[in-house]
Amino acid sequence: MKKLLLTALIPLALFGNDEGGKIYNGYTYFSVGVQNTAYQEDFFSTTLGQNVHSDVKTTSPVYISGGLMRVNDKYDFSMDIASTLLPTQGDEKWYTDGALYQTNSFDAMINSMEFLGHYKVTNNHRFVLGATYTLDSYKRYTWKDETGAYITQTVTDPATGLPTDSGVKLGLTEERVATLYATTGYWYESIPHATMGNVRFKANALIGLPIWNQANNTSFEKITFNSTSGYKAEANLYAGYPLLKGLELGLFTGYNYQKKSGTDVAADGHTKWPENVLSSWQAGVSLVWNFSN
Repeated sequence: MKKLLLTALIPLALFGNDEGGKIYNGYTYFSVGVQNTAYQEDFFSTTLGQNVHSDVKTTSPVYISGGLMRVNDKYDFSMDIASTLLPTQGDEKWYTDGALYQTNSFDAMINSMEFLGHYKVTNNHRFVLGATYTLDSYKRYTWKDETGAYITQTVTDPATGLPTDSGVKLGLTEERVATLYATTGYWYESIPHATMGNVRFKANALIGLPIWNQANNTSFEKITFNSTSGYKAEANLYAGYPLLKGLELGLFTGYNYQKKSGTDVAADGHTKWPENVLSSWQAGVSLVWNFSN
């Protein structure tokens, strides 16, 4: 992630456009805020013979950076990079047919890079098309059963060949899911950046379809899952006011929804990746600037 952060902080080459007395420049921005995340999994356990549902919510600080670059009178280009700054621990609960089965501690690192080309119907109204790359990491640890007792590892007794309790607590497991989406949608810019004495609004609504995916879990050695079922949807809103010429301070909010539909079966024919939903709401403050003029 260090390379992503450094890339996001490099100022973009920005140019102006005079249309009807309004100069629509590009801009660079930096934002910090909070991110409320909810994650759920659903699958049928052949071992238990029951439907399993998990649910967890966390709140963590988030960083977002990027910018808008003018290409010409008809096209612009935008880049947006977001990352969880410090994951906060949540309590994940697992249910079998509605009854609590087990719990564990959970934290999530949610990262994304979005690159969009803008076709300007007007400077205000844009059709956007591009790609979004997400890398999500989920860590689980401190496993407990429905009574609150620690869950321990089961090993095979060499004398009897039967499974037996080792007395060793279950350790940390990690899931990593990398997905590339083809993304399209609508983008709105109300007025040029940092127009003195005026509030500027920016909004977009986007949808993405997976074109590549790779998921793995440390519990399954050398097994990957590659299903591209599901979709990603997001909506964002920003309002800012100029502090001085070229510099704007604003507030942002946004909602992201990622859904994987259908069970993904690995090459071994029995290891499965469940259906899951990741949703997040973000809000915070932004600094937006372009001092080139």
